[in-house]
Amino acid sequence: MGMPTSLDIPGAEPDVFEAAFERLIEIDHRFSTYKNDSEVSRFGRGELKEKDISDELKSVIKASKDAERLTGGYFSAWAGGVFDPSGYVKGWAIAEAGKVIENSGYKTYCLGAGGDILARSDSGRLWNIGIQDPLDRGKILNKLSITDGAVCTSGSYERGAHIINPKTGEPANELLSVTVTGPDVIMADILATACFAMGYKAAEFMKRQKGYQALIIRNRGNNL
Repeated sequence: MGMPTSLDIPGAEPDVFEAAFERLIEIDHRFSTYKNDSEVSRFGRGELKEKDISDELKSVIKASKDAERLTGGYFSAWAGGVFDPSGYVKGWAIAEAGKVIENSGYKTYCLGAGGDILARSDSGRLWNIGIQDPLDRGKILNKLSITDGAVCTSGSYERGAHIINPKTGEPANELLSVTVTGPDVIMADILATACFAMGYKAAEFMKRQKGYQALIIRNRGNNL
């Protein structure tokens, strides 16, 4: 997926780390839009018909369509005119790696990739997570302490204007960053991306998302 990834599993054996990263690598091989031979690239070029693709890709396509409906079209895997599920796959990949860890018997861990974090604890351990100030990368804007949940951030300050507003077809530019917290990393990631794409409408939208909260930084540095 071409993004920095970190993993902390207290007391775990090396093979658990290896298994979690192997799952992430497996997902990258299938869903990377940067690899010409990946399944998603071949599907995007029309070399694979939907009836011939893997069950995982079928599931991701369905989930992407569901996310688009949920967000009123602001989360779209087709925003650039071609199918690119990267916005969904990132959160889903983290959740999949989390399953590998938990199936290995470890219920306390913290996994972060590309601005998204999944933290779990069955021992009451607090995971301290800093939210970077998009106007000053050396500054922590806010600190969170969680035992169980997800923290997902979307913004333009790390990768440039890469999130498209599907309603306009142009890069979203009303906000600098959106950080969403909640129980599910996939949903938190979807909401963060959708909120960044919708801009100033994000605050009202998030009020309707039960169990999830957002820290929204406007382009002028004003919080919502």
